[in-house]
Amino acid sequence: MAERPIPREPTGFQTAIEELTDGLSQLVRQHFELARTEVRREASEFAGYLQGLVVFGTVALMGYGVLNLAIIVVAFWIGGVAAMAITAVVLALLQLGVGAIGALRIVRNIQNEEVGLPETTEELQKDKQWLKEIRDNNSSVKRLPEQTS
Repeated sequence: MAERPIPREPTGFQTAIEELTDGLSQLVRQHFELARTEVRREASEFAGYLQGLVVFGTVALMGYGVLNLAIIVVAFWIGGVAAMAITAVVLALLQLGVGAIGALRIVRNIQNEEVGLPETTEELQKDKQWLKEIRDNNSSVKRLPEQTS
């Protein structure tokens, strides 16, 4: 009859390693969850801004078109076809200039915008410092010679 191997009780070292790996995996999971939450919050905020921009931009664009048409009609009424043509050209050049300046400012703002996950980055920096402290504390402790099995 074959003898059954007697299960070993985990040693203190094994238990410590298991707790350390469990703690580190939990820490990594929490960091991913924090990053996911931050991304969702940023995306939701951006979607709200984009929705408002589309709605109010459409209303403003329609009003702007009607205003330009009214200015051109008034120019035709006051000065005839030549005044209408000159007014249309002046309005077009003015709108192109203002649009180009506005677009350049927006591009600069986008380039200067810091994209990132500040809370996640802060937590990762804290963990990095914590791990450095643990490493520094362990390097000052004398190590035991390896056990042979």
